[in-house]
Amino acid sequence: MKTILFCGFFFIAISLKAQEFQTKKMDSLFFLLEKYDKAMGSLSVYHKGERIYQKAIGYSDVDEKIKATVNTKYRIGSLSKMFTATLVMQLIEEGKLSLETKLSKFYPELPNSDQITIQHLLQHTSGIYDIIKTQNFKEWMVEKRSKDELLSKIKENSSLFSPGEKRDYSNTNYIILTFILEDIENKDFAKILEKRILKPLKLRNTYYWEKPDPKNLESSSYEKKDSVWEKPSHIHLSIPRGAGGIISTPEDLNKFINGLFDGKLVNENSLAIMKKQPGIGMYPIPFLKEEEMIGHTGGMDAFRSLLVYLPKQDMSLAFSFNGVGYSSKELLEGILKIVSNKEYDFPQFDSVNSGENR
Repeated sequence: MKTILFCGFFFIAISLKAQEFQTKKMDSLFFLLEKYDKAMGSLSVYHKGERIYQKAIGYSDVDEKIKATVNTKYRIGSLSKMFTATLVMQLIEEGKLSLETKLSKFYPELPNSDQITIQHLLQHTSGIYDIIKTQNFKEWMVEKRSKDELLSKIKENSSLFSPGEKRDYSNTNYIILTFILEDIENKDFAKILEKRILKPLKLRNTYYWEKPDPKNLESSSYEKKDSVWEKPSHIHLSIPRGAGGIISTPEDLNKFINGLFDGKLVNENSLAIMKKQPGIGMYPIPFLKEEEMIGHTGGMDAFRSLLVYLPKQDMSLAFSFNGVGYSSKELLEGILKIVSNKEYDFPQFDSVNSGENR
């Protein structure tokens, strides 16, 4: 969502060389971020399916002074759409669904349902209004919401354009796809996810669950206000569901995207369809001409996440931050420049406003 749920990051061109990965330089950047209280979160980098770097800084819970570790779990926001799209493609491979299946087969009461296809939903070309833009959403989002409540909220607004006319990112598309998955499989989303992705890839720190549990190493998110980390309102995960409700670690995210591109979840044809612009659950990120990078970004509450795969380098990068106290653009730029072995000047932080002495 944009400011609330699934916002993206700024991207720069990189050329990734695993054999030249600058561990000490990345450690130095994260040391500065933690020392001057500028960011909290976790990073994981993989090459040829194996971890070559991981790091966690800051707190998973500021008030309780619980330090983050590489096993801390974060809300991953729109990265969830990669999982949901994969599940849909699995059903298509099994003949339980097709890209041309009409929405009216499942929810004829929704606007333009007789014209909207599964492909329209997957590629954000349905014209369905984004639920997070509805009136009073910030107040409405903090409580548990049922399927019927969500469908009523979706029906409040008419379509923005005719299906297929253009692409307009809408989280509602993937909320509806979650319902369709549940209808076909006759199971709730959490169980479908576990059976079809989590167990096959042995992702032990990834799941969908509506109720947060700090005892399960789940992180809260924070915004920096006057040098103090403060919790924003957190959306109830019964609302985003497969559009943004999954919880995970950067390590598990790397395992997921490597499993996906290694053909462990969908066949070669399905993966080609997912990668083809405008993308299904993922999209190409513009980089140097000789590079290719594909994945998704995520933002929920104050969480910020990224998951990308570089086919030519057979490398992947995943991070989740539960607090960013300075320019997100500069933070990402620093990480990517170090990963790509480019020249990088460390930021000069002012300790007076860093919050390190609070």
